[in-house]
Order: sequence, then structure tokens, then C-alpha cells
Amino acid sequence: MLNSGKYIAKVFNLNGLPLDEKNKEGLAVELAIWIVVAGTFYNLIYISLGYSSVILSSVLSIVVTLINLAIFKLSGNFKVFGASQLIIILFFGLITHGILGGFVDSSGLALCAILPAIGALLFSSVRTARILFVLYCLGLIVLGLYEAQSLDVPYRMPRWLSLTFFVTNFIFISVIIYFIIESFHSRMIATQLSLEKEKEKSDSLLHNILPAEIIEELKETGHSKARLFNHVTVLFSDFVNFTSISEHLAPEELVSEIDFCFKAFDQIMERNGMEKIKTIGDAYLAVCGMPIENEFHARNTVRAGIEILDFIKQRKKEGGVFDVRIGINTGSLVAGIVGVKKFAYDIWGDTVNTASRMEQNSGIGRINVSGCTYELIKNDFECTYRGKIEAKHKGMIDMYFVNGVLEKGKLSPDTHTEL
Repeated sequence: MLNSGKYIAKVFNLNGLPLDEKNKEGLAVELAIWIVVAGTFYNLIYISLGYSSVILSSVLSIVVTLINLAIFKLSGNFKVFGASQLIIILFFGLITHGILGGFVDSSGLALCAILPAIGALLFSSVRTARILFVLYCLGLIVLGLYEAQSLDVPYRMPRWLSLTFFVTNFIFISVIIYFIIESFHSRMIATQLSLEKEKEKSDSLLHNILPAEIIEELKETGHSKARLFNHVTVLFSDFVNFTSISEHLAPEELVSEIDFCFKAFDQIMERNGMEKIKTIGDAYLAVCGMPIENEFHARNTVRAGIEILDFIKQRKKEGGVFDVRIGINTGSLVAGIVGVKKFAYDIWGDTVNTASRMEQNSGIGRINVSGCTYELIKNDFECTYRGKIEAKHKGMIDMYFVNGVLEKGKLSPDTHTEL
């Protein structure tokens, strides 16, 4: 069959429909057009051979189909068009078979009447298809009884002509059935590919929101339980004098600079086996040691902090406007998904609050760590003890500035990166 789908979609205004609806309605229209073409061809043959008694029924079916197509083009009501077209094919297929004189003289033309049941599976519903199939079977029984009565028929076709039409009818109906099945198969493949692409987009979006392990848990169970993690390290970063600097930047420049920096932070977190939790304005929150435990959580987090400082230093040389301060704390916390709409994976607990206080008490271009974190990194990083410093709502806390790497050594077997 001709690849006329794009022309049909244009003529019958189908391009604005969803892909599945467009394919379904386009296929139904194309089948109706082909039935008109085939009917016209048959009529010309009958006329040339002098068999005119069947012309009325055949021509009437063509005219009704054309009217139905015109109404569909004007109204766009596919439900009415599809249902009426199926009835037209069923009715006229059986009637024309009877007029031609039976199964032999009609060359099995009643076989056309199976098309509505098959078409209904694509264009309507299984229930409608079953009804049409039952009507088709009943129609064949009635035609068989009719022919068994040996009623006189208008004419008897010569054997050669009857056989010719047998072959032609079977080929034509077989082509139509094959076309329907092939089109259905193609649509299913296209739909499957479309669903797979949408799934990839959804998965990609989810991976930008949730850790991979949480996504798998959601897929398997439909929900994610809040969990307690006893050994994690939290990193807070914040741009210094952000408010005053932002007042001198155009909105586009401000957002562009923040976006550039946070994208770099994201890459740093990924390299160091950390999980970004969220950004809050100009603040950046990440954690290491969850949802998968990592014995190097403290050292990986400090290393990520050093990489952030190096990035900001280089960025300032290239025209960047922000300085940064970083706070790090180690302990336990609770993590889970909150909300239904615009949900987020978040963390709670004293460890998170203390990490925030570490950042607030840090210096420009410095990493401030708590005593808990220091005990885990003191053999790998050079630190300066700042003494006990009062933190808001926390009292006096031991704090340390990280000056740099104390000695070289592999920090994590997962990252394969040496200090």
C-alpha cells in the first residue's frame, strides 16, 4: 500500500492529535479509501462483463463511505466515523455476497465482512469487535441457508471468472488484513520506543533528584522508608557577601554565575562519592556515607571541600565574583523523602545543624571542621585548632581549620584518586 499517511493526516486535520490517536484515525481513513478504490475497480469489471445486478449495492456502499469520510473531515468525530464505517463494511459485504448468488458465484466476497471485527480491535474496543465478529458469523450462516434453498439467482458466473474473483478476493482481503496487522505492529513498536524514551527521561530526572539506591527502592516497593545513618559527614558551603554582590549583578548574570559554580560543585561531589542533597539560595548541602555506607566519608568530604576552594580560586582569576566558606561535621542523621508534589530527598538531625554552624563560623576561602570530623581526618590533613568557639544554639564547640593535605595516600577505593 502507498505511504499516504502524511497526506491523510493533513487533509483530515490529524496532525494536532497525540501520536497514538493520529495513527489510529489515519489508518481507519486509509482503509476506508482503499475499500472505495477496490469497490470502484470491481464495479468497472462487472460493468465490462455485463453483470449489472450487483452494481447498485456496490455503488451504494462506495457512496455511503465517501459521505462518511466527508462528514468525518467536517466534524472530526472519529467515534461516529469509526463505528458507522465498520457497520457499512459488514452490511454491504454480506448483502453483495448474497446478490451475487452465493459462495461460489460471489467468489467468497463475504470474507470482506470479517474486516470490521479486525478493525474494531484497532479503532474501537474488544467488546465491539466481538459483537461484529458474532454478526459476521451469523451473516455467514444466513447466507449459507439462503444458498441451500437453491433459490434462483440472477446469473451464473463462468468458472474461469469465478476462480479469478476467488483469487482476487482472497488476495485483496489478505492484503487488507496483513496491512492492519503490520500497521498495528509498527504502531506498537513506535509506542514502545516512545515509552522507552519517556522512561529514560523520567529516570534521568529522578537521578537528578534522588540517589540511585532510593530510586531502585521506589521502583521495587513503591515507597522509600526514612533511614538512620550513623556514620556520615555533612558539607555546607555558602558564598560570602552574596546579598551585597548580587545587588550589583543583572539577574541573568547572577543566575548564570551560581549555575556555573553549582554545576562544578556537582561534579566535585560525584568524583568524591558524595550525594548532593539540595541548594538553598546560595548555600550548597551535600553528604558522604549515605545511602551507601563509606568508611572514607570524612576524608572524602574534606577532599571535596578542598576541590571547591581550588575551583573558586581559579574561577576568581577568570572573572568570578564569589568567595566561599565551608563547614563540615560528622555524626548521625535521618534521611528520607518528603512531600508528594515536588518531593525531595532530605536529611535531618543535629549533625546537619552543626555542619551549618561550622559553615557560619568558617572564614573566607577556608574549611571549618568540627572536633568529630577532625578525629577522623587528623592523620591525612593538616589542621589548625581554633579552640572552643560558641555556635548559635550549640554552645562551645571545638573547631579546626583545614590547611591542606598532610600526607599522600589513597582515600577511597571507589574513586581511585590519590591526595
